[in-house]
Amino acid sequence: MLEKPGILFVILVLLLVFYLVIRWGAGKKKDISKSYQMSNYLSGIRILIIILTIVALILWFFL
Repeated sequence: MLEKPGILFVILVLLLVFYLVIRWGAGKKKDISKSYQMSNYLSGIRILIIILTIVALILWFFL
């Protein structure tokens, strides 16, 4: 089994991969900057990932 630092590392890598896949699926950077809805969507995704990271850190500290 993984120790505490390993668990934290896996969680953070999964969150990073989650963001990168969504960002890659959103399209080119030029298209995103022109589209207000797409930039709103990606900022919402960033906020979601930050919240998930905070929750993961809190849970990790209490393991």
